[in-house]
Amino acid sequence: MKRELDHCGVAVKSLDRGRDAYARLGFRLTARSFHSGARAAGGPVEPWGSGNHCAMFRDGYLEIIGLTDAGMYSSVKDMVARYEGLHIVAVGCGSADAAFAQFQAAGAPVEAPRALERDAAFGPGNQETRRAKFRNMYVDRQKVTEGRFIFIEHLTRDVLWQPHLLDHPNGALGIDAVYFVVADPEETARKFAPLFSDRIERFPGVVKLTLDRGTMWLTQEAEWKKRVPGSFVPPVPSPAGFGIRVASIDATRRYLESNGVPVQAGMSSSQLWVAPEHGCGAAIQFMQAEK
Repeated sequence: MKRELDHCGVAVKSLDRGRDAYARLGFRLTARSFHSGARAAGGPVEPWGSGNHCAMFRDGYLEIIGLTDAGMYSSVKDMVARYEGLHIVAVGCGSADAAFAQFQAAGAPVEAPRALERDAAFGPGNQETRRAKFRNMYVDRQKVTEGRFIFIEHLTRDVLWQPHLLDHPNGALGIDAVYFVVADPEETARKFAPLFSDRIERFPGVVKLTLDRGTMWLTQEAEWKKRVPGSFVPPVPSPAGFGIRVASIDATRRYLESNGVPVQAGMSSSQLWVAPEHGCGAAIQFMQAEK
C-alpha cells in the first residue's frame, strides 16, 4: 500500500470568505460543489450541508470546505466549532478494500470504507456537471486526535484533475507537506508510524515523517512560533499549516506582494511563509520546486 499526501482541507464558517481569501493567494479554485455521503460505513448516500472549492495541482489538491446549510448533517460543524483552519489530512492509498484489509491485520484504528460523492463542474466553461466519487476510510478520532485523517480512493480522477484547472496564478504545482503542532513530537511519531510512515528524521524540536509522496512535520508550539509568522496557533494537537511546491518562488513572492499579502522568508531563500491570518487559520509555506 502506497501512502501519498492527497489533499488537505481548510474548514471555514463562510465558504464565500474562504473562496475569496484563497483566490487572493493566487489559487485557481473550482466552482462550488456540494457534498453527499454516507454517515456510516454501508449507509445510504444522502445530501450533506457542506460544500467546497478546490485548488487542483499536478500532485494532490487543496480543499476549502465550509457549511452551506446549518440545518443539515455535516462533518464540518464540529471542525469550525473548535477552530477555523486546517483540519483534514487525506492520504491516497490506492484500493480502499486492500488498504483496509492491511489495516485490519495490523490492528490500526481505521474505519471500513464508506462512499462519498459530490457534483463537480466539468469542462473549461463549466458547461457540464459530472459526479465525483470517492471511497474514504476515516481514522478513529478518539484514538488519533491530531487531525481529521482520511485514507482515500479516487474513483473518478478525470472529474477532479481537469487540465484547465492545474495552472495557478501563484505558480502552485503540488501539495508537498503538512505541519502539525503537538505536545510531544516523538510520541506522536510513534503513534503515526503504523498509519502513515516509519521513515522518521529528527531535528531540534521537530520530527519529519516521509510518505511515498509528501511529508508530515511534527513540532512543538514554541518551535512553531519561532518559524512561522502570525499570532494564531490552533489548539494542540492539530494540523497548523501546509506546504505548496511552486514553479518559481520569486514569481510567487511578487504575486503575493502585488495582492497585498505579507510574506516572511523561510529557512532558506527557496521558501517563504504566509501567516494563518491570511489563510483562514492555516499557515502556508511556499517552496521552490527542484529544477
